[in-house]
Amino acid sequence: MNILGHTFVALAVGGDEPEYLLGAMLPDLAPMAGVKVARGALVGALREGVRCHLRADDAFHAHPDFRAGSGALRRALAERGVESGPARAVGHAGWELLLDGTLVRTPVEDAFRRAMAVGDRAATAMGPDDRARWAAFLARGRTSPGLGYDDPRWVADRLHAMLARRPRLRLPEDQVAPVAAVLGGHVD
Repeated sequence: MNILGHTFVALAVGGDEPEYLLGAMLPDLAPMAGVKVARGALVGALREGVRCHLRADDAFHAHPDFRAGSGALRRALAERGVESGPARAVGHAGWELLLDGTLVRTPVEDAFRRAMAVGDRAATAMGPDDRARWAAFLARGRTSPGLGYDDPRWVADRLHAMLARRPRLRLPEDQVAPVAAVLGGHVD
């Protein structure tokens, strides 16, 4: 979920080659686009970027600060009446998206855009139906008004949309505003 965070890490450890940066975001972008990537079919910088993503996730999700932030969000959401499944999902993904908010309108966002400009290069590791969905996802990204990870309401709306297809994690519409309030209380 934290595409700017993965871009930041990739820049720090591997350079600014757009395909590498794309690979570093691809494991999070693919589910957002509703596509499956055959990782074994990726080559070169794309493959290395995916490896960067996986190593970063392993370290990040085990880090005490991530666990503390995610846990604090989850507890605050439970206090506002958000059910366990959505609270757990929002605690995890919401914390990641808030962290991405610290990177909006920085050189990291510029690097993200350079990577997305070569997004079609990942299509070779997708089936035909997924290639069409991926192309549509990239087209929507080119016309979107921008990243709003620094806006708690925007993040809450994104989480609502992302979790809609997950029955146990689904965030009811009437809980989007309380989620936005909780997220806003956790922005430093």
